[in-house]
Amino acid sequence: MRRAAFVAIALALVAVVTAFLVGRGGGSADDPVAHVGGRAITKGQLEAVVHHFRLEAAREDHPFPAENSAVGRRVRNRLLGVLVYRTELRQAAHRLGVHVTAVQVLKRLQASGGSGESSHDAFEFGSAETQLLYEAIFRKVTRSVKAPTRAELSARRNDAMTRFVARLQRTTKVRYEPGYAPSP
Repeated sequence: MRRAAFVAIALALVAVVTAFLVGRGGGSADDPVAHVGGRAITKGQLEAVVHHFRLEAAREDHPFPAENSAVGRRVRNRLLGVLVYRTELRQAAHRLGVHVTAVQVLKRLQASGGSGESSHDAFEFGSAETQLLYEAIFRKVTRSVKAPTRAELSARRNDAMTRFVARLQRTTKVRYEPGYAPSP
């Protein structure tokens, strides 16, 4: 019964969001909201992430800001920043020859357990994929780092990866569509 109620609430939320977007001329889910190194992030991808967090908030009985509020736009744009980061990491992994398979991602999701659910949404899949990519990039970027002690080795590896990510974010060309951009 509890799962049925959750599904009903989720469907109602989707209907409300869809009606809101159609009512205000929200455009197509295929419309880009950002471009990262030539790859578009679509409105549909962003809406799926917002929907994920809206459901999480409902599950935890926390309010989620209305999309048309200033707080709602800030939350949406922060979540867009997450999608931009993931895209930057995927592109860097590709350039480095680092690959993660769907099977690896599914194994990570299964190992993480979480709520005990057997199905995961696109955001959870993307989170596991990002973790695996980050770990693989970390190994590649830090493989030649040396240090006299384990603690110093760990610190040097972390520093090397921090510099790599900072350089990645500094050099990747990101362009946001009007009305979309993460807050500093």
